[in-house]
Amino acid sequence: MRPRFRWVVLAIVAAAAPATAEPIGVTMRTIDDFGPAEMFDTGLHFLGGIEVGSKDDRFGGLSGIDMLGDGTALMVSDAGWIVRARLKHAGGRLSGLADVEIDPLFPGGRAPKALADLEDIALDPRDWRRGVIVRERQPNAMLSFQMEGGLPVALAPQRVGAPNDILSSNRGLESVAYAPNMSPLAGEIITIAERPPDGMADIPGWIAGVGRFFVVPRDEFDITSARFLPNGDLLLLERWFRATSGLAVRLRRIAGDTIAVGARLDGDVLMHAGMAAEIDNLEGLAVHEDAEGRIILTIVSDDNYSIFQRTLILQFALD
Repeated sequence: MRPRFRWVVLAIVAAAAPATAEPIGVTMRTIDDFGPAEMFDTGLHFLGGIEVGSKDDRFGGLSGIDMLGDGTALMVSDAGWIVRARLKHAGGRLSGLADVEIDPLFPGGRAPKALADLEDIALDPRDWRRGVIVRERQPNAMLSFQMEGGLPVALAPQRVGAPNDILSSNRGLESVAYAPNMSPLAGEIITIAERPPDGMADIPGWIAGVGRFFVVPRDEFDITSARFLPNGDLLLLERWFRATSGLAVRLRRIAGDTIAVGARLDGDVLMHAGMAAEIDNLEGLAVHEDAEGRIILTIVSDDNYSIFQRTLILQFALD
C-alpha cells in the first residue's frame, strides 16, 4: 500500500465516532435438528439454531461474533456493519432473536470493501468495555476499540507484529481472541490467518506484539475463527469448500499449554459436519458460560450477501 493511502486509512479510523444503532426487521426459522455430524465423543451437544434473513440489504455477511456480558450478541460483517441482537431461548435452546440493531463501524455508513472487510471481533473478558477487531487487506489489520452505548468506538491500530505483505493480503488475519485467566498467556491477544501464505506450509498466528506461532493445517481446511475455552484451551472453527463437492466445517481443540512463540500447534477434532447437516459458510465463533455454568459455543455463518447462502446462528454446549 502506498504511504499516502495508509494515512487516509488511519484518518478514517481515528474519525470513527459513537452513533445510535438503528433497529431492523428480520425473519427467522428455527433449526431443531443439526443433522448428521461426527461429534467424536467430546460431549458436544446441539442447543438449537436459527436461520435469519432481512429485507434490509445491510444485513448479512456476518464473519465474527462475541457475546456481551448481558447475553447480547455483537456481530461484524464483511461490509463494515455492526449488528447487535439479543438471543432468545426456550427450554434451554436457541429459539430466536430480539432487539436487532445495525450500525456502521466507520463514519459515513457504507465503506469500500477494501477498508470495511471485518473478519472477527473479540471483547476483553477482564473488561467488557474494550476489545479488538481484525480485518483483511489492511496494514492496520487489528483495531482496538472502546464500548460506548453498546457499540465499538475510539478505533485505534493495534500492533500485531506480522509482515505487511500478509496483513494486506486476502490470506491475512481471520480470527482474534483474548487469552483467559487460566491460560499461560492470560490477557494476551492472539490472532491467526485463514490459510498458509504463498511459500509457507503452516498457518501463521501471532501473540499480538510478542511473536509468531504456527498451526498445522489438516485436510486442506481453512481457519475461520478461534476462541479460548475458560481452561485456556483454544478452539478453532475450520471450513473446507470445493465448488465441485460442497462444504464441510469442523471444530479442532488445541491444548492451551502448547501455545507459545515459535510453537507448531495441532489438536483433536471435536466435531465434523458436511452438507447433510445444517451448515453454511460458518465463520464466527463465540464462547461463554451460561447461568447454569455450561460452556456455550455460538457460531454464525457468512452468507456473502448471496441469495444462494444463509445466515445461520447455531449453539452447542460443551461438557
